Amino acid sequence: MTTREDVLAYLEKRIKSHNSRLKGVPGKKAELELLKEVFSRGYFREKSFGTEDESIKIRTGLRRLKDYLFVLRNGYPRLQSDIVVNEDFDLLPKGHRLHAKWKTYHLVRYDYFTDNQYDDEFRNNINILDV
Repeated sequence: MTTREDVLAYLEKRIKSHNSRLKGVPGKKAELELLKEVFSRGYFREKSFGTEDESIKIRTGLRRLKDYLFVLRNGYPRLQSDIVVNEDFDLLPKGHRLHAKWKTYHLVRYDYFTDNQYDDEFRNNINILDV
């Protein structure tokens, strides 16, 4: 899996599989835009560490996606999951028991599928207090 089209096809396959198993269960539905955001967060985290190998960055995004889908399906994180799974609680559907009403991701937003990094949006949310 090396191209954006391959990753997108994989995401759509995972959505179809997930939603067919949990059809009709409130707060458990997976949507493409949310999974794209989760994957992009994992990819960007590995990219920000300075990793040059594209396959490692993609695998990190897929690992984060797998952890997110586990939380979405079961209602709690896997014991072996990274601590960063907590950053995606704001992306869980509103009916989910771990859905966060506050922002849980505090890094620059990055979109893997368009290769855009939203620095200005990030800077606008920073408040500097004169104490």
